[in-house]
Amino acid sequence: MPLSLQGLETHPANYIGPALVSLTLEAVQTGILINQSLTFWERAERELGIVRVLVSWVTTVAFFQTCLSFFTSWRLFVDNFGDWYSSVLFIWADKIQSTVTVTMAAPVQAFLIWRCWTLFHRNYYVIISLAILLLASVVASIVVTVETFQFHFGIVPQSEVDAGPLPKVQVNPIFVLTLTSSAVLDVILTGILLTFLARSKQHVTSSRFRRILKRLTVLIWEAALPPCICAILTVVTYLTLVNENYWDLTFQAILGKLYVISLFVTLNGRAELQDGPAPGFSTNRLSNMAWNLSTPIRVDVCPSFFPRVSTSPWRQWHLT
Repeated sequence: MPLSLQGLETHPANYIGPALVSLTLEAVQTGILINQSLTFWERAERELGIVRVLVSWVTTVAFFQTCLSFFTSWRLFVDNFGDWYSSVLFIWADKIQSTVTVTMAAPVQAFLIWRCWTLFHRNYYVIISLAILLLASVVASIVVTVETFQFHFGIVPQSEVDAGPLPKVQVNPIFVLTLTSSAVLDVILTGILLTFLARSKQHVTSSRFRRILKRLTVLIWEAALPPCICAILTVVTYLTLVNENYWDLTFQAILGKLYVISLFVTLNGRAELQDGPAPGFSTNRLSNMAWNLSTPIRVDVCPSFFPRVSTSPWRQWHLT
């Protein structure tokens, strides 16, 4: 329900606590991003120019969001220390969080959509379907930001509290659409990549290839699971706690950086496999790895799913 001064003073942890926890988690995420970013740029010359631009953009936005979090926390805990009213009065830095989040998430999801598109031999039905979900998330996020600037956040006067029960805050369906479309898109992209790898294993007899495919499967889970779970938790906490406290804002605050971290996990994990003890293996469109084999191996490949495989000692296995 709308917040009263009495409720805020009685339960400060429900309204001020989420800001402190969000700042702490974002600081941890920023540390992870710095480490992952340094690892990526050490071998960035291997990547396509568009990938380097993508990484630069989402990293910059992630650091910008961290700066915003420190700014709002300083305002809350230092500039307005002890001012209950200012502690819940959202400013512009709070109101643009939805757009900042999608600014980080959308490029990462677009990158994965492009990957899936190449796996389906550039099938335009696939890219159009996935792009519609992505576009819905972006547009809905922008609409939510515009509506947030038009909404007044504050404390209900005690006279209105004494007059009778306060009305409940209405759930914003557009905000729910923003999060659900993003979560559904994550599930679909992850499902496509995992299905592709599962089908690939059926046509591979080499244990080395199977180890590489297993590692790729783990990488996909590591990259896709955290942001997907966080998006689902954000929806659930928003629907259940919007009239109780501000803890749903914590999941919203960390969601965007989870997408950036997932991108680094994918790119740096791929590079780790590329520089591993068995270099030379190439899955071209999925992982761009190359695996140099010194001895011949047997690879049974379904002609309808893979192109022909060379039988020379120097081999490259291409997944299309």
